[in-house]
Amino acid sequence: MLKNYLLVAVRSLLKNKSYVIINALGLGVSLACCLAAYLFVAFNVEFDNFHDDAKVSHIFKIHTHMLEKDGSTPIDFQAPIMLAPVASGEIAGIERYTRFIHGNGSMRYGDKAFNESLSFADSTFFDLFDFPLIAGNTKSFKEKNSIFLTEELAKKYFGDEDPVGKTVTLNFVNNYEMDAIVGGVLKKIPENNTLGFAMLMRFEVYIDYNKLNLDDWSDWRNPATFLELSAPENATRIAAQFKKYIPHRNEVRTDVVVTSYTLEPFKKKFTGDEVRYGWARLPIPRAPLIIFSSMALLILLIACFNLTNTSIAMTARRLKEVGVRKTIGAARKQIIFQFLLETLLTILLSLAVGLMMAQLILPAFTAMWQIPYGLGDLGGTNLFIMLLVLVFATATVAGIYPALLSSNFKPTTLLKGTAKIKGTNALTRSLVAAQFALSVVVLIAGVIFIQNTKYQESIRFGYDKDQIIAVSLQGERDFEAMEKALVSNPKVLSVGVADGTIGRNPYATPIRIDTAQYDVQAMGVGKNYFETMGLNIVQGRNLNLENASDVKEGVIVNRAFVERTGMKDPIDQVIFLHNGKCFIVGVIENHIDNLYRAKTAEPFVFYAAGKEQYITMVVKTEHADLLATQKSLEATWKELFPTRPFESQLQEDVVLGNSRDLNKNLEKIFIFLTILGGLLSASGIFALASLNVAKRTKEIGIRKSLGASVSNVVGLLNREFVVVLSVAVVLGSVGGYYATNALLGTLYAYHVPVGLVPIAGCAVFIFLVGFFTTSSTIMKAAKTNPVETLRSE
Repeated sequence: MLKNYLLVAVRSLLKNKSYVIINALGLGVSLACCLAAYLFVAFNVEFDNFHDDAKVSHIFKIHTHMLEKDGSTPIDFQAPIMLAPVASGEIAGIERYTRFIHGNGSMRYGDKAFNESLSFADSTFFDLFDFPLIAGNTKSFKEKNSIFLTEELAKKYFGDEDPVGKTVTLNFVNNYEMDAIVGGVLKKIPENNTLGFAMLMRFEVYIDYNKLNLDDWSDWRNPATFLELSAPENATRIAAQFKKYIPHRNEVRTDVVVTSYTLEPFKKKFTGDEVRYGWARLPIPRAPLIIFSSMALLILLIACFNLTNTSIAMTARRLKEVGVRKTIGAARKQIIFQFLLETLLTILLSLAVGLMMAQLILPAFTAMWQIPYGLGDLGGTNLFIMLLVLVFATATVAGIYPALLSSNFKPTTLLKGTAKIKGTNALTRSLVAAQFALSVVVLIAGVIFIQNTKYQESIRFGYDKDQIIAVSLQGERDFEAMEKALVSNPKVLSVGVADGTIGRNPYATPIRIDTAQYDVQAMGVGKNYFETMGLNIVQGRNLNLENASDVKEGVIVNRAFVERTGMKDPIDQVIFLHNGKCFIVGVIENHIDNLYRAKTAEPFVFYAAGKEQYITMVVKTEHADLLATQKSLEATWKELFPTRPFESQLQEDVVLGNSRDLNKNLEKIFIFLTILGGLLSASGIFALASLNVAKRTKEIGIRKSLGASVSNVVGLLNREFVVVLSVAVVLGSVGGYYATNALLGTLYAYHVPVGLVPIAGCAVFIFLVGFFTTSSTIMKAAKTNPVETLRSE
């Protein structure tokens, strides 16, 4: 029996290929959106689920509540570096603690050397958290020179060798070098967990190479801190006792005031909307997650609505078939089952399309939130159940009404040909207009973001970004060796150094002038930095790094700083930076630091960087020689430091790399949404045109028998759709202009203006897509012989 149902269903679908293809594509991309939404929801719901609940129920994370000068009250997922050790010795109920922080360095094994992001934790880390090993023993982490690697990183350095017990060499800033012994290899760590890392070392190593003073409460390098409590119910009481540490901390750090420390359960989820700085991962913010999930469900409902309309139009062509079935004894439930089965097969075909489409679009979506998470990271059972529920729910929503409608007619009515299917109404026309308007909006956004990439490439940043190569260093020794070696390189025009580079490393900090306080961007610079970058001094002089006073107290500001503070004559004016008294010795021209923060130039303060903090050498060359010079820099580095990896980046990539990636991802997303909107719109108007034709089949036959031409019939039946499309493209054009402008303004301070030409082009394109879809559907009916039409009717 089921075989017969399947044969009839397949035969019916093959007979109506155009219906099936349009709906399978439209519904397929809708299901791809739902899969993407499910992926993000699962990322949050399953966050930290691999930890044993019983074990982590006693673990709490410290949140630092702040009060900033502007009255805001942010929460930081970090705490002063000495808070946990001091508190655990003074407050009863704290069993153990561990601190967690990230750093940078390079690791070498044999002839393999790479710069890596390292993480550091106290010796109790594996006592508090579950991280299963595939090799080694967590007890070895008690040794200071122990290092633990993820399976992926171990394979990168050791291949098929057993890494446990092998010695690797690590290099950090301040010329700190050490050997470490691999103590264990961890299984693949889920991406949706608080403590993400590729390699883990003891926290004492971080303290040593940064030369940290553990009694200094003013240090800004505050780790994420976790406490194990003997009685979780006492967390509030224990947190209250942290108040005694606040006065001293606020005495030594006056820029941001701490109001309280709280203890939150380890598995309690906080997003970036609620918690600010921290060294741990956070779930996806709730607002975009809810919006995206709601949009995915809405898109799926629209696709179901289109499939329902298309199914009704197909039903109109099969009414006599249903009548014959009923006459020979088919029960109503059998008719319902037949039509639901056909809908289910269409949806299964759509699911295959959706899975393929999801694989294509997910990288762009996950890159937006910077989470390397895919369908492969989901549990197989949960994904299968979700797909099963999604398929049957969609089949029910999309197929139940056509099935009930077709089975509801009496056999006599069906065989006499008096059963009629209703045509379009205001609701269906409005919904299709909304779909086409949305298609115009997303197509405009996609085109504008392609233009935006080209526009941002052409922006003048106020310095020689197109001639600069930024090379990573680990202190003064590296710079001096490279500077000396590059003197003989004819392609190198100038060499400078700093504790970072503009566009990536400046940080926001408050400065004080008399009693007034201002927020500025700050950065430490060294020898020849301004000259090499092409930042011209317009007033005063450069920092003299041979002068102890300049090194300790001298600063250079930009024009924006002078304008912001209202200084008339800035030279020798006193400001307070990092709680220290400084004197302005020079003023430089403004520059654009990045494309995101502000449309106007930001106030900047540059001070003399500590030589041990030299982490970026900037090298100037002619633009045409950039890549050749970059290769020669690598060759020089290999001669000087043969055991250490070379890392460099073009300055234009420093300032434009993120925006290029963001624009590229948004282009992919909007192209996908354009395809989605186009398919949904096409299937929607296709269904409407089919319903209209089904309703007016007899009228078409009569008109043709009275002499109406095909073009007359097409023009007559197309009239209402032309009105729908015209309204849609006008609304979509207006919406696209404002929506794209708003999105660009949210993402960038510097962006391309939204022009009328691309808007008009997108509107015309979408209009033509809709017009040709309806015309082709109506044309097919208009070309039918009126004798056949009237005989059927």
